Amino acid sequence: MDRREFLITSGGAAVAAASPAVAQAEQAASPPAERLTGGASLLRLSMPWADTPQGPADSARRLAARIEAMTAGRFRIEIAAEPGGLQEEADLVHGTAHDFSRLHPAFAYFAGLPGAAGLCAGDLAHWMTVGGGQMLWDDLAAQHGWKPLLAGHSGGTPALWSRDPIIGLADLSGRRVAAMGLGADVARALGAEGHDLMPDRVAASLQEGSLDAAEVGGPVTSLASGVARSARYATGHGLNGHGTALSLSIRLSVWNGLSEADRAIFAAAAGEEYQASLAEARVHDRLARRVLESSFGVRFAPWPAEIAEALDRVAEATIAHVAGFDADAARIDQSYMAFRSAVLGSDAPLRRASPPLA
Repeated sequence: MDRREFLITSGGAAVAAASPAVAQAEQAASPPAERLTGGASLLRLSMPWADTPQGPADSARRLAARIEAMTAGRFRIEIAAEPGGLQEEADLVHGTAHDFSRLHPAFAYFAGLPGAAGLCAGDLAHWMTVGGGQMLWDDLAAQHGWKPLLAGHSGGTPALWSRDPIIGLADLSGRRVAAMGLGADVARALGAEGHDLMPDRVAASLQEGSLDAAEVGGPVTSLASGVARSARYATGHGLNGHGTALSLSIRLSVWNGLSEADRAIFAAAAGEEYQASLAEARVHDRLARRVLESSFGVRFAPWPAEIAEALDRVAEATIAHVAGFDADAARIDQSYMAFRSAVLGSDAPLRRASPPLA
């Protein structure tokens, strides 16, 4: 079941009832964890998402199926749902660049920056293609043994989901808030207790009361995650201003062993998945929002003025701290901010100079 069917069933009991059967069917169809006969190569893909019939796992499964089809079965992809971060034994990882932040904080630029600094999904892809972003990402990831590619998106209008209304900064003070990447740092700077949780854990944590608020993605991703069952207030446009890009990271030893033709196929498959996820959000976000309002009683509201102002201010400081981490971070920041200024205009918010290169 993909998200289109999930939306049609309004995210209710029909999906919950179908999930076990779908999961069992997918598991039965998976290749064994060994080299396959007939000349096909088996690659192990690790993802931090729960392997459910909705949510980001859809993107990983579509991508794996696309690679298998485009290589005419010369590669088989075995998917392993492994929450908890980067898996050292995987050949491929489907997640976000935030998963690599423990290796270097500047990976955040390639997943999505918080506040006004964020680029929309289309502009992020354009920075990668014509602004030098992909080369910088390649250089940074290669230092840690990976080749990265954009391969999906969480949705560009993420709200902050909460159990109680948020009408001012006081409503964030001391609250347990989950957000990806630098969004969690921004939440802390706003007075909250910031956490970085995988989307599949957020809904349960909100229901249990171990979280007070969370950002999981745009309306489609949010509906799929189940957060609306316990969090009926959707405020603002995200701590991570334009959502979070998903990525396919290929172990560099695997990438270097591919032919030029197969490298082009993997890159094309990832690019197609990125565009498919953006098209899905474009077509279904409005429908998802209507379902959230009518079926779950969700109340959408803009950021209160004092939060909107404070969010951009602390986001700017957070990004500046990352940009000053080292010469690689400074170089990435300079490229990103120059592209952002060229695309959005020099009068766009976040008027700061990048730190000089070392």
